[in-house]
Amino acid sequence: MEADALRAQFGLQRVAESVSSRQQFQSQPKLHQSVERDALASRFAKPSGVAEHGPSEDQEWRKLAVDQEAALEKGEGMERVEEDSLEEEQGMERIRAAAQQVRERERAGRFSKFADVEEDDAPRKRKTKGGWSKASAYEDEEADFGRAERKSKKKDKRKQRVVQVAPPTPIYLPEYLSVVNLANMLRVRTEDLVRKMEELGFEDINNDDILNSENAGLIAMEYNFEPAAADPSQDLDLYPAPEPEDLASLPARPPVITIMGHVDHGKTTLLDFLRKSSVAATEFGGITQHIGAFSVPLSGGKTITFLDTPGHAAFLSMRERGANVTDIVILVVAADDSVKPQTIEAIKHAKAARVPMIVAINKVDKEGANIERVKQDLARHGVDIEDFGGDVQAIPVSGKTGQGMQDLEEAAITLSEILDHRADPEGPVEGWILEAATKKSGKAATILVRRGTLKVGSIVVAGRTFARVRSIRNEAGVDIPSVGPGMPAEIDGWRGQPEAGDEVLEAPDEQRATEVVEYREANAERVQMAKDMEAINEARRLEHERREREEAIAAAAKAGEEDPEAAVAAAAAAEAAENAKSGVIEVPFIVKADVSGSVEAVVDYVMTVGNGEVRPRVIRSGVGPVGEFDIDYAATAGGHVVSFNVGLDPRLARMAESKGVRVLEQNVIYRLVDDVKDVLSEKLEPTVVQRVSGEAAVLQVFSIALGRKQSLNIAGCRVTNGSVARGAKVRVFRGEEKVYDGTVSSLKQVKKDVSEMRKGSECGMAFEGWGDFQPGDTIQCYEERFEKRSL
Repeated sequence: MEADALRAQFGLQRVAESVSSRQQFQSQPKLHQSVERDALASRFAKPSGVAEHGPSEDQEWRKLAVDQEAALEKGEGMERVEEDSLEEEQGMERIRAAAQQVRERERAGRFSKFADVEEDDAPRKRKTKGGWSKASAYEDEEADFGRAERKSKKKDKRKQRVVQVAPPTPIYLPEYLSVVNLANMLRVRTEDLVRKMEELGFEDINNDDILNSENAGLIAMEYNFEPAAADPSQDLDLYPAPEPEDLASLPARPPVITIMGHVDHGKTTLLDFLRKSSVAATEFGGITQHIGAFSVPLSGGKTITFLDTPGHAAFLSMRERGANVTDIVILVVAADDSVKPQTIEAIKHAKAARVPMIVAINKVDKEGANIERVKQDLARHGVDIEDFGGDVQAIPVSGKTGQGMQDLEEAAITLSEILDHRADPEGPVEGWILEAATKKSGKAATILVRRGTLKVGSIVVAGRTFARVRSIRNEAGVDIPSVGPGMPAEIDGWRGQPEAGDEVLEAPDEQRATEVVEYREANAERVQMAKDMEAINEARRLEHERREREEAIAAAAKAGEEDPEAAVAAAAAAEAAENAKSGVIEVPFIVKADVSGSVEAVVDYVMTVGNGEVRPRVIRSGVGPVGEFDIDYAATAGGHVVSFNVGLDPRLARMAESKGVRVLEQNVIYRLVDDVKDVLSEKLEPTVVQRVSGEAAVLQVFSIALGRKQSLNIAGCRVTNGSVARGAKVRVFRGEEKVYDGTVSSLKQVKKDVSEMRKGSECGMAFEGWGDFQPGDTIQCYEERFEKRSL
C-alpha cells in the first residue's frame, strides 16, 4: 500500500511537472527543444531518494511511467486542439476585421492595392505518404514561428513600396490643349481632373476650356508627371553675335546722335543748319512725321550720324526706338518755352537707355528767352547740368542764326571721343530698321548698321521677312556699293514689309533666311493663338453663365407655374436692352500711311480718342495708298478710312463716295485726330435742351358736353409769361409736383380757335388725354432742342 501511495504521489508530481514544462514551452518557444528533451527524459527516470527495489517493482514502475506518458500525451492533444480552435477563431476575427477595413476604404474612395490584409494564421497540416497528418508540437510551433517571421518581412516590404514614390514620368505637352485632352494624356477621368483643378484654384472649369502648356504642366505635376522641356535644337531663330572682348583693336565708327525734345522746339531747324539743307520746309505743318537718318561730315573731318526723332506725342514709340539705338542724345529745349511734357519723356527714355546727354538750349535769339530758367527746370527733373556741379553740358544755340552751333559740334565730337565708339566691320551684318515704306521701286527700308558691312546681294532678315539687297542708297538718294557700322542707308529687295524697330541680321543664304522667317511666323501664330484661346475661354465662360441664368430663370418660372420659355425670352430681351443702353458704340477704321512708323503712331493716337459712349476700333492697317480692298472692307464693316501722308486716286475717291465710305485724308497728325473726333462725335446721342416758352395760371375749370354722356374739361387760364401755342409741349405743376406732361390739343379765345396767345391774354386750353385741372395749377409751355455733342 505504501508503495502504491508513493507511486501515485510521484505520478501526480510528474504530471504537474509536465504541465509546468508545457506552459514554459508556450511562453518561450525558443527553449522548446531543451525543455521537451528534459521532460521526456524525466518521465523514465526514478525520483531521487527512492530506494532500489526488485525486478517486479521495476516492471511496476515502468508500467506506471507508460501510463503516465499516455495520460500526458492525451492531455497535450486536448490542449493542442483547444489551442488550434482558439487560433482559428482569432484568425477568423482578423479576417473579418480586415474585410471591414477594406469595405470602409472602398466606401471612402481610398482603397489601395497596398492595403494590408492579414493572412490566415490557422495551423497548417503536414503532407506525408499516407496523406495529410497533424504536425508534432515541435514542428507545428517551428512552422508558426517561421510564418510569423516571413509575414513580418512581407509587411516591411509592402510598407517600403508604399513609402517609396515612383520617379516622375516625362510628358510632352503641346502649346495649347483642352481639359479633355489633358485628362486623356494623364489617364484620369475628366471629372476627377476638373475636381483637382478646382482644388488648385481654377474657377469655372469646362471640359472644352483651353489650357496653355504652363498651366497644363503644373496640373500634370500633381499626377507625378514631369513636363518635358522644349528641345533646344528646335530653335531655328537667328541671333546677333556676342560682343567681342577686345574692342580696342577694332576700328572707330561714327557716333550715332539722336535729337530729342518737345514738339516745335526747333530740332529739325537745328539739324538743317548742321547739314546745310532745308529739311524743315518739306515737313507738313513744321512737324517731323517719321525718323530721319543722315550722316553729317563736320569741319574737323569727323562724321556723325544724326537721327531726328519726332517730338509729337503720337510718335512716342518711335522716339523710344531712337533712344535704344543711339550713342548720344542731344536734348533740344526752347529757351522761351522751357521744359515740357515731351521733354520730360525724352529725359526718361535717355536715362532708361543709359545714354549720355547734351542739352541744346535753342531759340536763344527769340524775345523772352530765359536760359537760367531752362537750366533750373532741367535740374529739377534730374538732369545734372555742369553749371550746377553735374556732367551734362548745356549749350545755348540758335538754329536760325547759327549762334553756338560750333560749340555744339565740338561738344558732340569731344564726348564721342571720350566714349570711343568702335565696331567690327567684318562678319555678319547687324542693325535696326528705322523706317519702312512702299515706293515705286517696291518695298524699301532705312536701316542703321551696327556691326558688319552691308553690301549689294547680302541677305538680311528683319522681323518676319527678309531681303536680298538689290540696291543701297544714302540719304541723298545716291546708289552706293556698301555701308559700314554707324551709317544709315536705304535698301530694297524685301519680300515683305518690315516694321520700324525690327532688328536686322544677316543670314548666310536664302534657305537659312527662309527657315528663320518661317520659325518666327510660327511663334507669332502661337502668340496669336494664345490670345485667341483666352478670348475663346472668356466667350465660353460667358456662355456658360448665360445658360446657368436661363436654367435658373426657367426653374423659377416652372415652380411658379409660369411658361419657362416665355420667362427666359423676357429676361433675354431685358438684358439685350440693358446692354444696348449702357454699351459702348465702336466705330471701325482702316488706317493707311506712307511708312510703318507713321502707321504705328496713327493707330496708337486714333485709339486714344473716344469716351465711355463711343470709341474707335482699327480693323485693318498697312503701309501704302488706299486701295479698292480697303474701301470694300470699310463699306462692309460700316467704317471709315484714314489716309495719312498718302494720296487718294480720284477713281477710288468716287468709289468710296458711292459706297458711303468716308476717307479722312491728312498730312498733319493733329488735324487727322480732329477729323476722327468729328466722326466719333456723330455717333454720340445729342443733348436734349428744354426751354420754357410761356406760362399760364389756371383760374377756373369748365366742362363741355361732347354728347353721349361724354364731356371735356377746359382750363380757363391767363398767360403770365411768354406765349402758349396749340400743339406745343406742355407740363402742369400742382405746387412743386408735376401732374401732367403732354401737348396742347385745343386753344381758344372765347369760342374762337387760335394758334397762339401771348402774355396778359386769357384763353381756354384742353390737353391731349388729360383734363384733371384744378384752379391754381401752373401750366408751362416748353420747346425741346437737340444739341449736337462733340468729344
